Amino acid sequence: MTRTALVTGGGGAMAAEVALRLERQGCSLVLVDVDEERMAAVAASLRGGAQTRVADLSDPAQIRETARWIEEEHADLDVLVNNAGIVRPGDVADLDADVIDRHINVNLLAPMQITAAAARGMKARRRGDIVTIVSMGGILALPGSASYAASKFGLRGFQTSIRSELAPYGVRVMGVFPSGVDTPMLRYEATHGGSALNFVGKVKTVQDVGDAVEKALRTGRLETYVPYGDSIPTRLVGSIPWSIEKVVPMFAKSGEKGRAAFIAERGL
Repeated sequence: MTRTALVTGGGGAMAAEVALRLERQGCSLVLVDVDEERMAAVAASLRGGAQTRVADLSDPAQIRETARWIEEEHADLDVLVNNAGIVRPGDVADLDADVIDRHINVNLLAPMQITAAAARGMKARRRGDIVTIVSMGGILALPGSASYAASKFGLRGFQTSIRSELAPYGVRVMGVFPSGVDTPMLRYEATHGGSALNFVGKVKTVQDVGDAVEKALRTGRLETYVPYGDSIPTRLVGSIPWSIEKVVPMFAKSGEKGRAAFIAERGL
């Protein structure tokens, strides 16, 4: 029996990889993205194609409409992957109000509303999987990323709460927590003042994220880290917030070297 999987941010690099993995597992795909052209290219790369929906998840009204559409048209959804996300680095005093709003709407409000819609159908059928691409930035808050960290910290809390709510109904809730992944978003950060800590270790690939999503679906664990080794110091320092201002400068020099190498290697 064919299962249905929906991926938000469906025109992105990570979505393309995740969609391919899900199709290989026998899923038919539904993609949601603001960029119709990019999303169509991802759909065309799949052997079975994909149903697509254009939606701007920075707009609360469109978030609600998309959630309503999922509940009405895809009540039989088997897998939801909350993948859409944005980051715009900058000190909070320098961020425009709409940039702060976009972080919260895309990274937090959209996955909350879309998950709630999908969960109603899954709960009624007593089965389903919800996977959310969070971030190591949802564990460790860094200077210059306050809005992003707030959205991802909230998303981690949401995931943890609903896991216990939905488990009795056979619905699994999992989060994937990548560090720096080579995507257009990271390349933007590299050239627009993003955190140097993204470049301390080896930058991961979208294939690494695809592996992590498959691992999350296989194991059902609440949190899967990409890579696990990065999560150990991240969780340790993140559990002691006052230590961040002491620890981050220790890695800044190494991170800036990594950033420079990343920019040079990719000709940015």
